[in-house]
Amino acid sequence: MTPLATVPLQDGALAARVLEEALDKGFTGAMIGTQPKGVGGNLDDPDLDPFWEIASARRATIFLHPMYICGDERLTGYDLLNAVGRLTDTTIAMARLFFSGHLTRFAGVTLVVSHGGGAVPYALGRLSRNRALHAEYPDPLDGFRRLYFDTVLFEPRALRFLCDVAGADRVMLGSDYPFPIGDPEPRRIVDETSLTDAERRAILGETAARIFHIDCGCRGDR
Repeated sequence: MTPLATVPLQDGALAARVLEEALDKGFTGAMIGTQPKGVGGNLDDPDLDPFWEIASARRATIFLHPMYICGDERLTGYDLLNAVGRLTDTTIAMARLFFSGHLTRFAGVTLVVSHGGGAVPYALGRLSRNRALHAEYPDPLDGFRRLYFDTVLFEPRALRFLCDVAGADRVMLGSDYPFPIGDPEPRRIVDETSLTDAERRAILGETAARIFHIDCGCRGDR
């Protein structure tokens, strides 16, 4: 098992110090939320630059997960917080990282985005159109190409689309455990998706072993 640290993201300087201590102790990175203040705040806030600087300099792997509270009162019924709220939360956070240039400015970071990236892969055309109207913004495609994703999509066609857009070597098995909406059979979506043997091996172990620095000799067909 390879653990990820947690950091006090409410304070960028302190989060940087804790991340560096964790990396020194053998952690490969940290898991963070989309809203650094717990409810509110943005990952591109200048206060967080020290955290991103250490993560980039130390080539840390950062796993991004949406927050428990997503801040929209329309999500209070039908368990929409889980069904769509977390996807929206992730999409907003990632769009800000794209247009702030964080993913190219702090290029040493390996950023893994949960839930297949939310709506980001599907919205790339719209994000690019936004940039076309605002030439001063960084190109969101430059940021997108640096991302990694999990497989928590529940739909083989969605996983195939993600692989086509991002590359299967940027996708790895996920379960969203222990959350109730998590996938109790996480391998099934991989088995039911049209994938080459090389793509399947990457998703089922090779990519995770590479970015988390695990020497496990794992093969996705076992």
